Amino acid sequence: MAQKRRRSFITSVLACIAFIAAAIWSWDLPVADVVSYLILMLVFLAVIVAVAFGFGALLNWLRRRNDQRDDRRNDDR
Repeated sequence: MAQKRRRSFITSVLACIAFIAAAIWSWDLPVADVVSYLILMLVFLAVIVAVAFGFGALLNWLRRRNDQRDDRRNDDR
């Protein structure tokens, strides 16, 4: 099953590359525009990853703080 998933992923990536190449060739899309869109997309992706990392760190901090508070309450009993 892992072979089929890997093959499907590779096929999807190749189809995406073929579509972009066809757009560049058939619509006379400047390569500079494609590169600028790629850079813009990677910047947005980095922002999304950074925000997700920040929320994960915040949730981890809140969970540890809550666990420490529960431990102190249990020690007082």
